[in-house]
Amino acid sequence: MGEVKFWRYYIPPVDSIEGWGVFVLDSTGVFAAVTDYGNVAYKWTHHAEEDFRHFFAKGVSGGYLLQKLFYEHKRYDGDATLRDVKEYIIDCRRDGSYSREKAREEWDLLSYYDDLDNDASFVRWYDHTSLSDAGEFYNTSYPASAKAFVNKLIPRLSEAIREELAMESEQNE
Repeated sequence: MGEVKFWRYYIPPVDSIEGWGVFVLDSTGVFAAVTDYGNVAYKWTHHAEEDFRHFFAKGVSGGYLLQKLFYEHKRYDGDATLRDVKEYIIDCRRDGSYSREKAREEWDLLSYYDDLDNDASFVRWYDHTSLSDAGEFYNTSYPASAKAFVNKLIPRLSEAIREELAMESEQNE
């Protein structure tokens, strides 16, 4: 494989408020970051690039990075779960599949179980609801810090890498 190359990038905060990060990449596909949005590391063994920096220079989807870097941070999302259940009850009432009484019973059950605001409430509600496939309403999401990492820092890192690659290309001409 030859000598392993390392690249280090410092992404300063914007206006002293929007995230900073120190990123290290190496030629084997290692990515590591220490940031004010969290610290992560991952190794891409198949990034399809001769120079690993091109992988990030092209721009990487935020959703893809969330899955790779923050998969262990995904948690129950009570707000999204409650929203989906309420929408379902409203839809069932509108299309006539639920009577007013049935819809009210299911709606009140949500309040009884703390509006599904945590995992335990969801489980208790699930045991008592008559909604079919109630487990399908269980939503998860990534924390705001992980979303900020991929939406705010990664585009700035990608830009810094593009600039570096452009300078190297000019020097080699």
